[in-house]
This record gives sequence, C-alpha cells and structure tokens, in this order.
Amino acid sequence: MPNASRPPAAAPDAPRATPGVAGFVLAVLVLVATVLLVVMAWRAARENALESAKAEFHASTDEIVELLQQRLVNYELTIRGGAALFASVARPSPAEWQAYVDGLNLKERFPAMTGLGYAAFVSRYQLQQLQIDTRDAGRGLLTVWPRGERERYGPILYLEPRTAENLSAIGFDMYNEPARNAAMQAAMREALPRMSARVKLVQDLDPHAGGLLLYVPVFPGGLAPPTVLQRQAAITGWVYAPIRAKRFVEVALAPIKRSVTFRLYDVTDGARVLVYADPGFRDGDKAAFHDATTVRAYGRQWHFDFASGPLHQAAPGLAPLRTALIVGLLASLLLFGIVWSLAHTELRAQRLAARMSLAARRSEARVRAMNRSLEARVETRTRELSEANRELESFAYSVSHDLRAPLRAIEGFGRVLDDRYAPVLDDTGRSYLERVRNAAARMSELIEGLLKLSRVARGDLVPERLDLSRIAGEIIADLRTAEPHRPVAVDIAPTLVATADAAMVRSVLQNLLGNAWKFTRDRIDARIVFAQDDDGETFYVQDNGAGFDQAYVDKLFRPFQRLHDEAEYAGEGIGLATVKRIVERHGGTITATGESGKGAMFRFTLR
Repeated sequence: MPNASRPPAAAPDAPRATPGVAGFVLAVLVLVATVLLVVMAWRAARENALESAKAEFHASTDEIVELLQQRLVNYELTIRGGAALFASVARPSPAEWQAYVDGLNLKERFPAMTGLGYAAFVSRYQLQQLQIDTRDAGRGLLTVWPRGERERYGPILYLEPRTAENLSAIGFDMYNEPARNAAMQAAMREALPRMSARVKLVQDLDPHAGGLLLYVPVFPGGLAPPTVLQRQAAITGWVYAPIRAKRFVEVALAPIKRSVTFRLYDVTDGARVLVYADPGFRDGDKAAFHDATTVRAYGRQWHFDFASGPLHQAAPGLAPLRTALIVGLLASLLLFGIVWSLAHTELRAQRLAARMSLAARRSEARVRAMNRSLEARVETRTRELSEANRELESFAYSVSHDLRAPLRAIEGFGRVLDDRYAPVLDDTGRSYLERVRNAAARMSELIEGLLKLSRVARGDLVPERLDLSRIAGEIIADLRTAEPHRPVAVDIAPTLVATADAAMVRSVLQNLLGNAWKFTRDRIDARIVFAQDDDGETFYVQDNGAGFDQAYVDKLFRPFQRLHDEAEYAGEGIGLATVKRIVERHGGTITATGESGKGAMFRFTLR
C-alpha cells in the first residue's frame, strides 16, 4: 500500500477558518478603551485650556481696574498741587493760576480733564464782598448762577485753560447742585479728595455725556483742623477737576490691548448708575466668561461688570483641541481596525504594527515640537516680564521727573522772590513765601523717598557673613558724632552675626537705630538695646522713647504713613516701609510692638 502514509486531500468546498470570538471581543474592548481615553484626555485638556483662558481673563480685569485707579491717583496728585498753591497763598491771581495750569500741560498729559478750577466757599454775606473784590480787581462783575438767595455758595472762580466751554462755567454755583454738593461736603468733612457721582458737566452740551468731578478741599496753610465743625469754619474752597468719563477710560487703558469689555456702575447710594460702558459689551451667554468686582474710589463705590468675547475668541486654544479629539477618535477607529485585522492575518497585523510604530514616532516628534514651543513661550513670557519691569522703572523716573519740574519752578521763583523782593514784602508775605518753599522741598523729599523705596525691590542680593554688632556700633558712633550732647545709653549685644546683603542690612539698622535715637530725644534716661532672642534667629531693637499706639501698628510699615506729628519728629515716612521690603527680600519677617510714651520694640529675622 504505497500511498498509505499520505494525508487525505482537503475537500474543495470545506469552509475557511474564521477568527475566534476572542478576537472580536478584543477589538471591541480596544475600541471602547481608546475612545474613553481620548475623550477623557480631551476633556482634561479642554478644562486646562478653559482654566488658562479664564485666568488670563481675570488678569486682564485686574489690570483694567489697576490702570483706572492709577490714573485717578495721577489726577489727585495734580489737583493736590493746585490745592497747595491756594493753601499757601490767600488767593492767587487769575494770571498766577493760569501760569500754574499752563505748566501742567493738561491737554497732553491729562486729555480727559477739561480743566483745573477753583470754587470758593462763601456765605451769603461773603458773596457780596467777593463780587466787589472781583469788580475792583478789574475782572468785571461776577455773576453767580443759578440765581437765588442761599445760605452757602460754591461758585466757580477760576477754570483753566480758558476755552469757550470753561469760560461759560465761571460763576456756576456747584454747591447748589445735589451731586456736586454731596462730594464737596464729603471732601470738606473728611479733609480728603472726594469724587462726585456721574453728572453732566457744565462744559458739555450733550445731555447724555457723562462726567465726574474730583474735589480737594483747601484749608489755610494746607493743614485741616481736627474736627468737622472746625473744618467747616476754616475751609476756603475746593480745587477740582472736571473729567469726561468716556475719555478717562480711553486714555487710562490706551497702553494695553484688551479683548475684555466692561460696564462701570456707581453703586454708592444703592442704585446702579451707569458711568461707562464699552460699545461691544456682551450680555448673557454671548460671552465666554463674566466677572464682577467692586472697588472704592474717592468716596464712591464703583462696580465693574466684565465680559469676554465668545468662546472661540476667549479660548483660542480650544480649536486645536477639537481637531485633536477628531484625530483621537479616528485613531481609536484605526486601532479597532488593526485589532480586527490581527484576528484575520498575522501579516496584516505586522503591516499595521509598522504603521503604528510610524505613528508613534510622529507622535513623539510632535511631543518634542510641543516641548520646544513651550520653552519658547516661557522665554517669551520671561522677556515680557523683564520688559514690564523696565517700563515700570521708566514710569517711576518719568513720574518723578514730571513732578519735579513744577517743584523746581516753584522753588526757583520762590528763591527769586526771596532774593529780589524780600525788602518790599511784609512779614506775612515773607512767611507765606517760606511756606511755599518749604512745601516744595517737602514734596521733593517725598518723591525721593518713593524712588528710594522702589529701588529696594530691584538689584541682586549679595549675601555674605556680616558682623551686625560692628555695623550697629558704627551707626551709633555716627549718631553720637551728629548729636554729641545727648547722653543715650546704648546696649549692643556682642557677636551678632547673620548672612545677608551688607548694604541692605546696613540700611535696615540705620533706619531702626536712627528711629530709636530720634524718638528718645525727649527722655533724660534714654536707652537703646540691640540684641537677639533666645531662638538664635530673631534680632530686636528696643527703646524707651515716644512709642506708639498699638492699635495703629498696621500703618507703621506703609509708605508715607506717620503716627507722630511731622513738626515734632521730622521724616518722610518711608524708612520702615524700606526696612520691611529689605527684610522680606531676605525671606524674613518684621513685627513691632509699642505703647505711647513707653517706647517701642522691632523684631526681625534674616533667613
């Protein structure tokens, strides 16, 4: 039987082998799992993109509020300068006021201000004398409107520059109008700058044009009496600025490019009074993000409603994510097809595996490209931050330069008056002239203190091992040299060391020991101690001088905050603020305790 070992031939109609059930189950499981992973990854990426866009939106809203507040502070400083002029001079002549306002260059620096003016505060009887004085000075008849007899008047006497609109406002009794009256009375009672509610400016013919008025009260000598009744009796008037609301917002926000729109309401009296609204403000679901915040601005409560653009504008990163989702779902289907094919043929599986390897390499290349893109974005953001710091330094220099220019003019003209015309001035005139020059010198010191405080936050720290006992001894020696007649007992603990920047730490000790020396000058048994707590990290400076009320300790480290009368203890009010910034730059903390008439203690660390 020669063919007995051969296998039987296959039947021609025998069915082909089909994939097993396990192959189909595996393919379905792969499809479900990959779709779930893609959807979960897409949702996570979408949430991250939305959170990032929302964070940028909130940062933009904070920047808008900050820029508007900074602009108002610039207005306040300008108006305070005019108030200082009226406080130091009984009443400047129109030519003097015009020269002062022309020097400010309002049109270029503050285009939203229609002018800078002065309104007198007079009684019914004083008004008659004011009209007589105006007529005798050759300025014509002062007509106060609206007409009618009232107990008190607040007519506009000066308003520069002398445009036709501003001239038409001369004589208008602002004290008779409720919104203006409320702001003027608040400024008088609190001796602080106060803003009016939204009003129609006298200069504006459009009844729908919104305006604001910022008032600074004027008291003789520039010092407000301590009580409200005394302020009402002493006040001579208000220096004020009419501000067009729309122009104010446009100028304040001109330096930034924004996609955020907002509406600004005055909610001081409980009602929502619209002050400003962007033309493209989006209500309801038209905007992707909304935010609201309320701030206090010169006695007014301002409520901001912010809105972003539509979702595709507010979060542009979502568009690539949608593409990624589609690609991911397609990849899931592709993987499903691959697994399905694996059940049919190993060859097909090998080919598909090769394609998957290629896709993996492409994905890895995309990841590397994304990493490079991320690094570039980080570098760009770092460069933008550095540029912002440089712009801030430039802004500080510009502000100091702009503020010093009128100060130099005041000081220069004051010196000329003193040199050339002192013999023709009486004692009162020379006293007023001295007050003007002293006020200009004081403001120059404050500007220098502000720049000094800003410089503390810049520069690199150069830490080194320092002998604090030696540095404190040198500072005390300098103080004794300056005031050799003062018998002050100084106790400096030996071997006080720390690792810190030498120049900055010397500034800290100069301020703390200098304050202790200054505030103990009225004590016969003056005593100053510089030592260290038992923890080995906390240093303290203690004195038995004038001390302070502990209830006001939170004001000690604020710039230009003073708890003692400047006439009694001179200074700019910048020293402790500088100390706090230096200590915090070293990673430390500083605290203060004290009691009026019993001294003070300052504890600080340098970690």
